[in-house]
Amino acid sequence: MCLRPDGTLLQLLKSAAMKTMHYLIILISFTSFTGCEKEEKKSTDPAGWFLAGNAPKEFKIGVDDQNSIQGAKSGFIESITDTLSGFGTMMQVCSEKDFKGKRVKMTGYIQLLGSEYTYALMWIRVDDFDKRVTADFDNMAERPIIGTRYWTKCEIVFDVPESPCVVNYGIILEGVGKAWFDNVSFDTVSNSTFKTAYYLNEAFSDDYQIWQDLPENPVNLDFEE
Repeated sequence: MCLRPDGTLLQLLKSAAMKTMHYLIILISFTSFTGCEKEEKKSTDPAGWFLAGNAPKEFKIGVDDQNSIQGAKSGFIESITDTLSGFGTMMQVCSEKDFKGKRVKMTGYIQLLGSEYTYALMWIRVDDFDKRVTADFDNMAERPIIGTRYWTKCEIVFDVPESPCVVNYGIILEGVGKAWFDNVSFDTVSNSTFKTAYYLNEAFSDDYQIWQDLPENPVNLDFEE
């Protein structure tokens, strides 16, 4: 990991955490499904995944059949301009069906190629439609992946209410570079397991409704499809 000449690792991580706080504001202000812009799906996009963010036109997503931590393929998100004005995310949404009333651990592996100003973060957001609030949220703001890193294991532990929910999740990339994502999984864990996500209790717009064709389950988490 590279450090600024006048900085320390702690200062850099604090700076990264402060920088990523704007993700919190953007990612919780979803309307019909997200406050982020969504790009039209392309034939080269990984099955089940789509590109969004506050600057999706500055990124692309795809499948890499030469680089993976397990299996033959991984997914990636990559900047396509040298002057970025925001972030991109490769993401999915699904219902609470597999997770209803449970504590869940999301695990994924990220590889990052970039500079000290390039950040990759795995994220989760649970929207509770009984209370019409964003419930649990974690975007790894206090533990970002920075610069150039080989495959790194990431974990998020969150709770899902019993009520109808939309579960949003994926990988964020900010800065010039490329991030690979692979071997994502969701596992039920004990309620004694430490929770990394926190309950936001942030109301969302009345315009935000559950999709009629909302997928019931996560799909293509290993990017092999």
